[in-house]
Amino acid sequence: MTQSTVPTYELIYFPIHGRAEVLRLTFSLAQTTYTDVPVTDWATLKPQMPLGQVPVLKETHGDKSVLIPQSGAIIRHLGRVLNLYGQTELEHTIVDYVLESAVDWRSKFTPVSYARMYGTPQDVQDKYWNELLDHNLKTMEKLLANPTKSGIWFTGESPTIADAMVWDTIDSNLAKRSDVLDRYPTLRAFYDRFAALPGIAAHLASRRPSEHRQA
Repeated sequence: MTQSTVPTYELIYFPIHGRAEVLRLTFSLAQTTYTDVPVTDWATLKPQMPLGQVPVLKETHGDKSVLIPQSGAIIRHLGRVLNLYGQTELEHTIVDYVLESAVDWRSKFTPVSYARMYGTPQDVQDKYWNELLDHNLKTMEKLLANPTKSGIWFTGESPTIADAMVWDTIDSNLAKRSDVLDRYPTLRAFYDRFAALPGIAAHLASRRPSEHRQA
């Protein structure tokens, strides 16, 4: 690939973790340079975004740029172009269903983590911490032990966007309650192993604090 064809990336999002942190982790996993563009004037920026929402990835090749909306589309695109989507059709499929399982989990966690903003009733919050959290951790444990793949990662021998998504979801839960993984040693080992990867460790050393600690 020549210098002129190497794309540049700008990740447009609010200056929080939110839906963009897993994308930052993906860039870091691939050790690919990108520019984090914090949104400071949403009223002005919103009409310029393809769907009037963020995150948006701006990818530039020479004098041509494309704006990619939707966090799910962005992470899959990055998985493909940064070689983080597995190597075989089976691995692509495993990435997809692990990714979707983590997204399902995240959808249960978000209204609990942002309970004041969402107005989430206390009984819904209690059900998450007392029931749904364990259900999802057991699901992740089962997926990590999947006998149809080999290796220490969710898809196989190398980490993928699926590992980034699971890690980010675990990390967000840990920001709320530090004992989340106490009864899940295999997931704790995964969490620590992913955090120690060179690109990830560098990102974690300099990233902004999680808003989940404050929400």
